[in-house]
Amino acid sequence: MPLQPLRDDKGNVIPHNHPDILPEHGVIRRISEHFLVRDEKTEGQRISSMAFKPSTGVNGGLSVDLKHEIESAGHDARTYVTTPRWVGSVIFQAGPLRGEGFMIGADPIEASAEADANPYHGEVWGNFTTGKQRRLRRLCEWFVPLEGVSLDG
Repeated sequence: MPLQPLRDDKGNVIPHNHPDILPEHGVIRRISEHFLVRDEKTEGQRISSMAFKPSTGVNGGLSVDLKHEIESAGHDARTYVTTPRWVGSVIFQAGPLRGEGFMIGADPIEASAEADANPYHGEVWGNFTTGKQRRLRRLCEWFVPLEGVSLDG
């Protein structure tokens, strides 16, 4: 059964560090073409800082997928996170993210008109300063790489 989050009285997920997300577990950030910008240094493309910024809204965090949960359910994580909209992805380890002061927890998505259900969805919550966004870029590596796209910023 997928991880379940803590919720407030309105049903919003409360930012939390889920104890079942271990330091060695992978935390996947999907990358869309909207997160790509021209890289003046290489004349190719790079991932923009937008990929490392939290969403707005109540308790907004960085939207991620929980690799261990996907694989425990019998899915191939690379296939699961790759769609026509999400063409690539990067991966972090939970331990270093928490070492930067972030919390990582489950935030399953129920099916709606805008999105398919994703019981393995999570959030990374914390203070996303410009410096921490730069460190996030250095902490990640390609999970589903995009040809000609650099992680350097």
